[in-house]
Amino acid sequence: MNTDTTSVREIRYSRSSFKIVIAIYCLLAIGLAAILMRAGVGRFYTVIGLLPLALFIAFIIYEYFRRDFLTPVITIGPQGIQDIRVAAGFIPWGCMDGVIFAGLNPRMAKAATIFLSPESKNILSTDLVAKVWKGSKRSRPRLVLIRRGQFDTRFKEITAAIDLYYRVYKARAQNAEIAREQHAPA
Repeated sequence: MNTDTTSVREIRYSRSSFKIVIAIYCLLAIGLAAILMRAGVGRFYTVIGLLPLALFIAFIIYEYFRRDFLTPVITIGPQGIQDIRVAAGFIPWGCMDGVIFAGLNPRMAKAATIFLSPESKNILSTDLVAKVWKGSKRSRPRLVLIRRGQFDTRFKEITAAIDLYYRVYKARAQNAEIAREQHAPA
């Protein structure tokens, strides 16, 4: 893994992984049709058995053509993290109270949960605040969940980068805040 925390990492959807998923489900449909035909099940029952699988394949193909494979989905950098599936703006590292990974180990996680500080409501962009605080009845924002997907980078590398950047830039934000408090006149 690259440990350079000054660079920006952009993660995009992967065309090849979508094509592999489509191919696997098409092979499953062909295999299921062969099994049903060989078992002597009537044509009507074969169609009924294959209909849900065919609809799922159609959905995957629809998703393939709907995806934008050029635009970064997740961007991780010194300024923060952005997941366009969550919101359009960046979440700065200083606005985060913590990051927890499903599975405890960032390298084996299936999702990353970001906890935002209540003070971040004044710092974040208005569209991001509206999205993160939407449905929150408390003074705390909702949790921001970044989950795996069909990316061009393995998710364990993404979570390791989130963990690395969070540790580096959260510590810098805390040190800068302590320095500001010490230099403030009484």
